[in-house]
Amino acid sequence: MPSPRPISPSFSRPSRPGRTRGFTLPELSLAALVLVLAAGLILSGMDRLRQRRNRADFVQDLRAIAAVFEDYHRQNNRWPPSSSAEIALPPALARALAATAWAKGSPFGGDYAWIAPEPAGTLGHDLARSWGGRGVVTLTAFVPQFPLTLTRADLQRIDRLIDDANLATGRFRTGFNGWPVYLLEAAKR
Repeated sequence: MPSPRPISPSFSRPSRPGRTRGFTLPELSLAALVLVLAAGLILSGMDRLRQRRNRADFVQDLRAIAAVFEDYHRQNNRWPPSSSAEIALPPALARALAATAWAKGSPFGGDYAWIAPEPAGTLGHDLARSWGGRGVVTLTAFVPQFPLTLTRADLQRIDRLIDDANLATGRFRTGFNGWPVYLLEAAKR
């Protein structure tokens, strides 16, 4: 005669003979759904963090580049001629810009460019006059392999960080094709 099974104090179900215990399909589906949702939230949060970091880097780049051009104006009492990353600048200015993001471009793509105030009687004079005769650091997207990925929402957030939160006024604005422009201050003498 077999001995009686002792009563176990645990609360687990007795296993059925010939059957192992595991997860049911609904339990596995729920676990997979929770994992997918958690991954989505993590990736979304990481993307927002990356965008925030890119905006902060862009603001820092603009300020550093602007300081170099403003310093050039202070030392020479004039702005340099218009230029971009590919067009030569005065050698002293090019050396000073080498310590900035001028040549590598922005975290949002595109290339930095410099637009000098245009003298009266030139094609760009009206544009320069609308900028108050100030030079402009701008971001251009003429290079297909380095497209500009700034959205209108990015521009508005950057404007709140760096200026007056209005893309039509202040130092940070939108210009040609909605690309950002950053107006420089002439040295006060």
